[in-house]
Amino acid sequence: MKITDLEIDGFGVWNNLKLTGLSRRVTAFYGPNEAGKTTVMQFIRSVLYGMSTSRRKKYLPPIDGGQPGGTLGIVEGDLRFRATRIADRGPDDVGRVICTTSDGATSGDRLLRESLGDVDEPTYTNIFAVGLDEIHELGMLSGSKAAEWIYRLTSGLDRVSLFDVIQELRANRHSLLNDEGQSSRIVSLTTQRERLRAEVDRLREQNRLWSQLAVKIKELDDQIIAVETEVRKAEHHARTVEIAVGLKPNWRKREKLDEQLGHLSGRVKLPADAIERLNAINADIEKHQRQSDVLQGQRHQLRDEAERLGINELLVRNAQRIDALGEQRDWLQSLQRQQDELEREAKSYEARFTAEQKRLAEALGVKDATRLNELNESDFEALQPQIDALRLAQKRLEQAQRDVDMLSESERSFRTQIETAIVGGESHGLPMDLQEASNLVARLRKRLAVEQRLDMARQHEVELEQQSHDLLDDQVMPLWLFGWLLAAFVAGALMLGVWLLVPDSPFGKYGSLVALVGIGGAAFAWVFKYFADDAAADKLDACQRQMEVVGKQIADAEREKQQVDAELPMTDGSVVLRMQAAERHLAELENVLPVEAQRKQAGGEVANAETRLKQAQREREAAFATWKAKIVALGLPGEIDPQLLLSVTDRYGQLADLEARARHRREDAAARQREHETLLRRIRDLAEEVGCVLKPKVSNDNKQKQEANREKSDAAADRNSTDRNQQIEFANPLDQLDHLLTERRRQLGDVQRREDLVVKAKELKAEEGKHLQTIVGLKRRRGAMFQAGGCEDEQEYRMMAADQHQHALLTQQRDAVTREIVAAIGRHEPEEVFNNLLAPDSIGTLDQMWEQATAGLDLTGNKLKELAEQRGSHTREQTELAKDRSLAERPLDLSVVEKQLEEAKSDWRRHATVNRVLERIRADYEAHRQPETLAEASRYMAKLTNGQYKRIWTPLSNDILLVDNAAGEALPVDVLSRGTREQLFLSVRMALVANFARRGVNVPMVLDDVLVNFDIERTRRAAEVLSEFAAAGHQLLMFTCHEHMWEMFRKLDGDCRRIPVRRGQPEPVAPPVVIAEPEPVAIEEPIAPPKPKKSPKKPRPVVAVPAPAPIPVPALDLYDYPFIERIVEERHAPAVAAPAAVATEAPSEFHEYSFDLPASDYREESHEGEGALAYIVSADDALNRRAESASRRHHTIPNYRRRGDHLEPRRA
Repeated sequence: MKITDLEIDGFGVWNNLKLTGLSRRVTAFYGPNEAGKTTVMQFIRSVLYGMSTSRRKKYLPPIDGGQPGGTLGIVEGDLRFRATRIADRGPDDVGRVICTTSDGATSGDRLLRESLGDVDEPTYTNIFAVGLDEIHELGMLSGSKAAEWIYRLTSGLDRVSLFDVIQELRANRHSLLNDEGQSSRIVSLTTQRERLRAEVDRLREQNRLWSQLAVKIKELDDQIIAVETEVRKAEHHARTVEIAVGLKPNWRKREKLDEQLGHLSGRVKLPADAIERLNAINADIEKHQRQSDVLQGQRHQLRDEAERLGINELLVRNAQRIDALGEQRDWLQSLQRQQDELEREAKSYEARFTAEQKRLAEALGVKDATRLNELNESDFEALQPQIDALRLAQKRLEQAQRDVDMLSESERSFRTQIETAIVGGESHGLPMDLQEASNLVARLRKRLAVEQRLDMARQHEVELEQQSHDLLDDQVMPLWLFGWLLAAFVAGALMLGVWLLVPDSPFGKYGSLVALVGIGGAAFAWVFKYFADDAAADKLDACQRQMEVVGKQIADAEREKQQVDAELPMTDGSVVLRMQAAERHLAELENVLPVEAQRKQAGGEVANAETRLKQAQREREAAFATWKAKIVALGLPGEIDPQLLLSVTDRYGQLADLEARARHRREDAAARQREHETLLRRIRDLAEEVGCVLKPKVSNDNKQKQEANREKSDAAADRNSTDRNQQIEFANPLDQLDHLLTERRRQLGDVQRREDLVVKAKELKAEEGKHLQTIVGLKRRRGAMFQAGGCEDEQEYRMMAADQHQHALLTQQRDAVTREIVAAIGRHEPEEVFNNLLAPDSIGTLDQMWEQATAGLDLTGNKLKELAEQRGSHTREQTELAKDRSLAERPLDLSVVEKQLEEAKSDWRRHATVNRVLERIRADYEAHRQPETLAEASRYMAKLTNGQYKRIWTPLSNDILLVDNAAGEALPVDVLSRGTREQLFLSVRMALVANFARRGVNVPMVLDDVLVNFDIERTRRAAEVLSEFAAAGHQLLMFTCHEHMWEMFRKLDGDCRRIPVRRGQPEPVAPPVVIAEPEPVAIEEPIAPPKPKKSPKKPRPVVAVPAPAPIPVPALDLYDYPFIERIVEERHAPAVAAPAAVATEAPSEFHEYSFDLPASDYREESHEGEGALAYIVSADDALNRRAESASRRHHTIPNYRRRGDHLEPRRA
């Protein structure tokens, strides 16, 4: 797994930070303190393992806004993807991961987890991340602790050290049971168990004393219960005597009332309401007798009214028949109407039949209309196949004609599209052939690419020319520098002359030394000037060579442009517009290809459709000839049209239908006539049977005839009777039916009235019988009352009731006295007890009995008090013993301690077993795996110490590390210096990372100022070892705030980056990059970066940037340089007055940082024999010289002050 780039959307102080093209080997990041190096490290860890709570609290939300999170570009073998983690779903969100492959496919965190090789964050922190905190912690530990910590690294490769586990198990086992006399858990629990057993025995003895007290209390309780029983009895007896004394007056009064009641007793006891019941019975008898007389009179009146009604019994018996005929009244009228309507319809159909027959004969050309009667439907049905065949042939002909028209129209539309595309190309002078159009587009694209390359080369030539002018100015040594060198040379020559010419000078014996210093100063001045001039000349030569190369490239591009222009047709206008028009024309021609194929297909379909049209015409002519022969055979005109005959056939069917309808209407009218006559006969017969024949209305002529007939003789009377019978027979049947219905309704009303009268009479008779029965019952009850009282009549009964009333009054008085006595006694004793006390022989001694009962009660109460005091004393003593709950708690404590003791023993056995197993695992690891790790760590240690320490090893019997020095002495870690320990620590960590890599886990290693305590020599060797370690396939990300370390990695061709500035901090300036002259190639294309803002104080790096992507050009041999840095700051474009002056502008508060590298396929590269090398050199001296010369030439440029190795504009 390798990290190729990173992009921070928002994390801590960073916002929109992009670092691209990270080396797969060593990438060194330099930045001063508070520059954000730790934030970048934590960002990498957050994308790999999520936003932990501590990181979220410290770095989120971002200070300058943006989405919380960012993206890492990762390469794992042949797979490339970008892992994006954004944590914006709440305070507990670790961030959702989206992995995007190079083909645009997205997925979850599966690719990221597979790339990490299931390495979790603790393992990553303990193995692959080496920070300054660990270095400080190692320095603060004592010698033995530091040795133990480094040894733990070799005994555990993941998040937990095997050495720590063994030590922890050993400590836990000693805490359970220690045989060295120290305190342990098992011994402590055993002592506690013995103490609890002794205390339980003591508490059980106290329990026996409590039982004895309980027995004594039980005996006292029995005695107290017995005495309390005696007290209750004495109290009860005293209360009984007291109540008896108070009952003496009422008791004597009740005895007197008993004597009076004895005189009235012995008679039959009547009910209390006997007189009231007797009066009520007499009143009821009188009332029911009156009501019975009234009901009898009403019943006689109803009988007389029913006899006066006069009802026709025959009509009543035939009422259902009359109702049935009444329901047929509407049907009778409907029959008459239907008969008339059917006759009219029959006549109408007959007339329509005659007219239709004449019209059919005229349509068919038949002179005799009766001729049609000889033709039947079967003749016309025989013509149906010829008609269908003729009709089908006509449909086929019409369909074929429509197909020809539709396909011809489609062919014309395709031809129109093709002609439109060709005419559009011809108007722009473009070729009509697809291949020629494609070649034209290719040549135009090549022409545009050549023009762009030519523009870029000319721009690059201008920049090189400006740079050559600056280098030419540098050829002349500054006056101040020349003065200093001249002064140094003159001073040296003067010192030499003084020593040679004046040997007795005041310098004395030091004259030779002074002369030597003078010679050295003069030589230094001459050598410095020589090398300075030579370096300036080399730079100028290199710049001029680049200008020559660029000039050749411009000439080649011009020739290529002329060659391409010669191949292109000469037209005016922009090349871009011509290329766009040619591309559109090419697209139209490509779209026309399928249209031409469709046009040819449509032409073939048109020819087929015309063939089908001719075939349909022949089929129609054959069908028409067959039809004509069939018509002539039926005797019809041969020139008759089939459509006409088809319509006539339908009308012929209508003609038959009209004839059938007329016949059916005649038959229906006759049926209605018969049914109508049947109903009339039934009405006449029923009227004669019930005697309700309706007389017809007589006209004026009949009245005169009747008057004349009255004057005639008796012979004429018979003739008048015959006339009247004829008039009755011809009476209106509906009037006769209405008369029967009217009589029926009137008779039914009378019958209903008679039935109502009968029902009412029965009800009156039943009610009268009820009154009579009630009178009999009342008299029977009154007699029973007299018989129950033993009386003969009502007067004797009333006297007996008066005596009984007197007895009731005395009883009430006795009951009141009895209630007073019962209330005084209450529930104390039964009344029989007081009968004995209030007897005549003992009622006088009640006061003496009261005094004796009171004295006995006082004596028993004193005895009860003494027993209660004794019991209270014993109870208090027993309570004190019961308060001590230790006896219930101590056995529980004892069982808990015994359980803990058993668990401690089990834990000790388990710890001993696990410790034995881990010891064996450790021995196996130290014998097989640890030598491999220590051997690799020994190689790194020998390189870091320049061979001073050659071997790291550990004895199998001890938990220590030993280091062999060059003399072969085995030294423990605790005697090593702090720097050597850190070298040992770094060697072990690199060996562990290499071990993980051999197991297939190759994760980038992050180093945070791990070389901070090394001197210059150790740092240089460490940088070489780390570079060699990275060359073995391990990616290293080195963060440092020390510039000399960064310079060392840069000299070792490492990918060196400066952490870009944040808002409000000075902007770093990248040093110039000198590019070695590449080998000649077939086609060279100058590629220049975007033109920066012109400022004579900023160096102009000459870098190679890829050509614009949208225009396809021939492939070139480009070189991927390990370090290309571009810092872009958004500023408003200043107004440029002249090439020599630039207006001053205020710095913007918004910065965009972008570190871009050309796309590189991460293949294994050889460090030897590379075609081109790019390296970084320090440019401080050149930067200072150019700043001074620029300040002399351009007075309007703002002053800059040094800050580190960057430039920052001075602000007011």
